[in-house]
Amino acid sequence: MDSSLIFQIPPPLDPEWLAHEKASNLLIPKPTITEASERQKAYSNACKALNTCLLTGRDQFLKAGLRIQDSLITSPNENHSIPIRSYTPSNPQSTCKNTVIYYHGGGLFVGDLDSEDLSCRRISKALHCTVYSVDYRLMPQHTADDALTDALVAFKHISHLRNEGKLVLVGSSSGGQLAAQVSQLARSGSKIHGVLLRGPVTCNAANLPAHFRNSHVSMSAAFYTSLLSSAALTAGNRTKAKLPLEEEDLDGLPRHWMQVCTNDIYYSDGLCYAEALRGAGVETRLHVLIGWPHTFWLKAPLLERAVEAEKSMLEGVRWLLEM
Repeated sequence: MDSSLIFQIPPPLDPEWLAHEKASNLLIPKPTITEASERQKAYSNACKALNTCLLTGRDQFLKAGLRIQDSLITSPNENHSIPIRSYTPSNPQSTCKNTVIYYHGGGLFVGDLDSEDLSCRRISKALHCTVYSVDYRLMPQHTADDALTDALVAFKHISHLRNEGKLVLVGSSSGGQLAAQVSQLARSGSKIHGVLLRGPVTCNAANLPAHFRNSHVSMSAAFYTSLLSSAALTAGNRTKAKLPLEEEDLDGLPRHWMQVCTNDIYYSDGLCYAEALRGAGVETRLHVLIGWPHTFWLKAPLLERAVEAEKSMLEGVRWLLEM
């Protein structure tokens, strides 16, 4: 591993972020919402409001040229349905062969199909592909294994829908965990051409593989920010299935493109997983955002660096689809 990327103390936060943090009053303590359903509702409403603001302003170009449809996948046990949203270019001149499956973040506690709607629109519109955004059951009403089950069921269903082209998995934060786990669990039976992970959760820091214990350093107070100051994943709420970094056999996985932020408690999760993949001979590109907090592009999408991060993500998906 490149030792220059291992920080005992993270770099200073970028001045652009510090200015945004101050202007948006992010350092002022927020009211604590203890009821899970209320917390989920508040997060969903905030995402919808931000999407509406952007789609009527700077990003209004993302409203046109796409066919967007919500539907449900019936789970095999038929006790519940899994919501998905498809994005397809509506331009009849567009050749739309490739497929992207997108798993939103939220710590497996919050998030829905609106959480990262604009990123899904960008991928579909810029790369002329069909994007499927997957919802999944959330904690604490359900377990982390329920979320993984839904992610895997949706993957299998969508894989059977496509007739040609390439398939790429994308996930951010805890959605990155799900995308990585699905890629590991499904590698023997399905052709996945690439995996893109943004600020992914890949391990329970208390249960690290021995050879990463000296390089996994970000799960400490030094990496706390106004966006994230505690781990969503703990020994008590993790999946029973292996977390991505716990899997010893990474042979046969597709190419990976990963985006990590240095000022993030999950920075080392992504860094170590990239190293593990490379050690297994998996072609992996790592995009490091120095001086920025966890998935800041979702919370401050108007910042210049957030725009650049989204553009880099698009180039990452493009690279995965090239082979």
